[in-house]
Amino acid sequence: MNNFLELASSRRSIRKFEDTIVPAEDVEYFIKAAVNAPSGCNSQCWRFVAIRDRDIMERIEEAVIKKLEQILEFNKKELTESYLASKRKMVSFFAKAPLVIAVFMTNANYYDKVLIASLKEQGYDDEGIMKLLGNFDILSVGAAIQNMLLAIHEKGYGACWMNDPAIAGLEINEILGIPPEQKFISLIPVGVPAYTPKSKKMKEMSEVFSII
Repeated sequence: MNNFLELASSRRSIRKFEDTIVPAEDVEYFIKAAVNAPSGCNSQCWRFVAIRDRDIMERIEEAVIKKLEQILEFNKKELTESYLASKRKMVSFFAKAPLVIAVFMTNANYYDKVLIASLKEQGYDDEGIMKLLGNFDILSVGAAIQNMLLAIHEKGYGACWMNDPAIAGLEINEILGIPPEQKFISLIPVGVPAYTPKSKKMKEMSEVFSII
C-alpha cells in the first residue's frame, strides 16, 4: 500500500478463506497492532485469544448455532428452512477459517475517582456511569479491532469483524476458559481470501462530514 488512506479504503470484509496456515509471527503482528490502539484512561481493556484448534472452533460453532436456534424457536413455524440454513451459515462461517481471534473486554476504570464517587452518590451504577462517559470501554476495544483489521489487510490476509457470535458469549468464555467478567465482544476469522471482494458504495462526504 502506498499510504494509509489507500490501506483503510481498500480493506473489505472477507467470509471465505483458503486453507493456508497463518504463521505465528503474523498473528503476533496483528495483536501488537491491536494493543497499540488508544484506550480510555489507558485502560487497555482488552484480551485476545488466537484459535487454530479445529475442535475448539467446532465447539464454538455448535454453541453459536444452538443459541441461534433457541432464539428463533419463538417464531420457528413462520421461518423457512432456507432462511434457517442461511442464518446458521451467517453466524458460523468463522469455523472454516484457518485462524479465529476471539476478542474480550476487560475492566476499564475512569481516572477521576472523585467524579465517579459523586456520580454514585447521585444513583449511577457502573453501567450507567460508563454510558454517561460515552462507553469508552467499548470504543477502546473497537479501536483495537480496527487496528487489527488494518494490520491483517496490510499483510495480505482477509478478515471479518463478527458480532453475531456474541449471542453465545458466555458459552464462548467457558469453552476458552476466560472468566465471565471478561466480556466476549467479537470473533475475527482470518486467512488468505478465497475470492476478490466487490467494491462498496460509500456515502458522499457531504452526508457524513461538515466544517463549522
